[in-house]
Amino acid sequence: MSRIMRQVAESQSVPMRHPSSIPPESDYRARIARARQGIAVAEAAGIMQTWSIPVGAFAALLGVSERKWSRARAGGPDGLLSPVESDRLLRARQVFDHARAVFDNDQDAVAWFSMPNHALSGDTPLSLMDTDAGVHQVDDVLTRIEFGVYA
Repeated sequence: MSRIMRQVAESQSVPMRHPSSIPPESDYRARIARARQGIAVAEAAGIMQTWSIPVGAFAALLGVSERKWSRARAGGPDGLLSPVESDRLLRARQVFDHARAVFDNDQDAVAWFSMPNHALSGDTPLSLMDTDAGVHQVDDVLTRIEFGVYA
């Protein structure tokens, strides 16, 4: 386990938002447009595979049942997520990208999402990614790690 991963495990929960975690207005518009048009199921499946997210956790992240997610994947490459599912995925992907930037490599970022975290009351970051409040809390913890605020 890397030094930063140990420090993360020991961090305390202190709510904090950093202005850089809020994209410029133009990014919001692009994200809204992308969510409204729907994200391809194949792209969503690629994200699930890249981040090593179990099927059940990924379905929860999208706000759908495992069965519905499995049917969507079996439906072919032209299928699209609904606007709500797409928005949830885009929101989560923004946090995943933040983790990649904080940890400087995909392996540590992926591992961090599945490790119980003291700053998240012992929950894993991935287990909180199914709600807006959870996504914000996970992003706040990443911001604290990024800026060295551990307590």
